[in-house]
Amino acid sequence: LDVLLKMLTRTAEPQNLAFPDEDFRAHQPAAAAPRPFHLPVMKPFTLGNGIKVYLVEQHALPIVSMDLNFNGGSITDPKGKDGLVGVCTQLLTEGTEKLDKIQYSEALADTASSINAYAGDDSQGVSLSTLTKHLDATFALFADTILTPGMRAQDFDRLIKRRIESVRQSRSTPTAIPGRVMGTILFGAKHPLGGVISEQSLGAITLDDCKKQLATWMKPKNAQLFVVGDVTEAQIRETFDHSPLAKWTGAAPAEPKLPVAATLPGKIFFVDVPKAAQSSVMVLQLGPSRTAPDYFASSMMAAVFGGSFTSRLNMNLREDKGYSYGARGGFSYRARALGTMTVSAPVQADATYQALREVDEELKDLWSAKKPVTKDELEREKT
Repeated sequence: LDVLLKMLTRTAEPQNLAFPDEDFRAHQPAAAAPRPFHLPVMKPFTLGNGIKVYLVEQHALPIVSMDLNFNGGSITDPKGKDGLVGVCTQLLTEGTEKLDKIQYSEALADTASSINAYAGDDSQGVSLSTLTKHLDATFALFADTILTPGMRAQDFDRLIKRRIESVRQSRSTPTAIPGRVMGTILFGAKHPLGGVISEQSLGAITLDDCKKQLATWMKPKNAQLFVVGDVTEAQIRETFDHSPLAKWTGAAPAEPKLPVAATLPGKIFFVDVPKAAQSSVMVLQLGPSRTAPDYFASSMMAAVFGGSFTSRLNMNLREDKGYSYGARGGFSYRARALGTMTVSAPVQADATYQALREVDEELKDLWSAKKPVTKDELEREKT
């Protein structure tokens, strides 16, 4: 205790600090000079069962990351069973045929490794991260996760109940509701990206549905394996050749073709949440694809408009008007071919109309070049 008190007393003593520039707080630090960018060398090759590998060797640290990606994703969810792929892929990491959930987690903890399964809009997959010295042990568990997942009824029931409860909570959360309905508004209710996950759709999913989905889409031919870390092509080939994945065969269906979006008619879509203390406003529009040639220019423009704390949108709604704690806007990308423009902000309930007017004005001022992006704004975002 005496030692601690002496330390605290010493820390509390005033320090005589001299700064050569007394006006240092008035100047923003300048960005360092741009460094030359060297794209990491990527080595593509194909394994015997058709998996396409993209390897980036980085030997500075003794770690390896792998991501095995397949076609599929939420666009394959049957109507009335929205949320199916999300449930099925999560079930993969609830254990294997040999190991239950606790044993599975302990096996990963023993080597400080991780294995995760995920589902996107138009893809799904399994990833791992481990120390190089534990790659063999972690990869063995990775292979079992893919080929012999536990798929136990009690784990499935628990995941369904948890997701249903999450949906119920989101119904009464104004900030969560726009994200739930935006797909239907932008793409139309019949579009693969237009569904809404509900208690009913989750309740309609069965364990057999999951087994069928995973067996259909998780096939090696045309799957893509992204590898980064302290490993070579020869080591990857040897690792696969000495694992059960060496005899894994089959091809998944072709990538699903997305229909044209059928945006719902109308300009204002209102969801009533009685007694809500605040509103959540969102402006939506279809946007450019991720492969658009002006992607970088669009990114800079979006950053000026609503991408950062000092963006026009946030400085207006938060700093100037005091309607919101934070407002953001910009482009996001769904699936491989679709982009969206979104503007969102939680605002005071009594300032909902005024906030929407301000958002509308900011968008029109930028679009019409009434208030074009300035040199200072562009340099700020570049920096």
